[in-house]
Amino acid sequence: MTTSTTKTAERAFPVRTEKVRCVVCGADDARPYRPGMYRIGTTRFDLVRCRCGMVYVDPRPDGPTLGAMYDDADYYTDGYNLGVETENYFARRDELIAQYGETVAEYERLTGISKGAIFELGSAGGFFLEAARRRGWTVQGVELSPPAAEYSIRELGLPVFQGLLEEAPFGPASFDIALADNVLEHVTDPVGVLTQLRELLRPGGALIVICPSYVNSPYFRLMLAAEKLVPRALLGQQTLKLLKFDGSDNGYPYHILEFDLRALRTLAERAGFRVENVERSVPLPAHLFKAASPTMSQRLQRGIFRTLDGGMRSRMLPGARVRLVLRSPTRR
Repeated sequence: MTTSTTKTAERAFPVRTEKVRCVVCGADDARPYRPGMYRIGTTRFDLVRCRCGMVYVDPRPDGPTLGAMYDDADYYTDGYNLGVETENYFARRDELIAQYGETVAEYERLTGISKGAIFELGSAGGFFLEAARRRGWTVQGVELSPPAAEYSIRELGLPVFQGLLEEAPFGPASFDIALADNVLEHVTDPVGVLTQLRELLRPGGALIVICPSYVNSPYFRLMLAAEKLVPRALLGQQTLKLLKFDGSDNGYPYHILEFDLRALRTLAERAGFRVENVERSVPLPAHLFKAASPTMSQRLQRGIFRTLDGGMRSRMLPGARVRLVLRSPTRR
């Protein structure tokens, strides 16, 4: 374990690291994948790739360091959006609640469950939970970040537990649907988290898992192999940042795990779930799709993203984002 200290605009905190094994196969001989991918202060973090295909940060921040990262209010300006959105997360409150209303309706159709209790792990500012509550659901969330949990309680009056899932006061078989949207890539024990979520679900309940998979995809590996040939002037700085090739570091190592579909399936089944539905897609960047007067380059990039998204959704291409609908056993 190594230790250093970093300082944000508001505070300093110790940075400690720990060596880890692959969460999928347990091997500890992963090869370099993207050295220096992330940084906390002067401490840099490398991405490695296991022989089973899993990509992860090693050495990674230890538990207290991870906790300090999410106590930073700036996370919801930079780290949370990861370049896909150009606005602060909280400033998009009304927009996101409206979007999530449609999302909840979609989950009702996908799972065949249209009422009951819904749970979100990593509930952020509570916008998904608020949308579900407006559709008649009983809602509950868990959020690690103090600023986000406090916002959801103070501004929306939502029942959100601030802390870790294993500390939350919920009994077995408490929920009909659970959501882990862009969560598993942040945790140190994904099988343990998935198992806890299965235990919280009623028999036959559904868990929706969404994870980014771009960094562990052929697209990212192609960019790595041809980095010097990337048309930087054509793509522009914002797209390059989104693709993680803008020439700077990529900030804190919020994503300590980088899944592909095979790894997600393996871990979900190991935790006792049945994979019921898979959707592949790519996020559509706001700086391209919300631009009032797009440039010719932005129009071209829009077409590329739409084509890729269509190919992913039709299962002709690997996804840059993966959504699984998982079903818990009907009997305990």
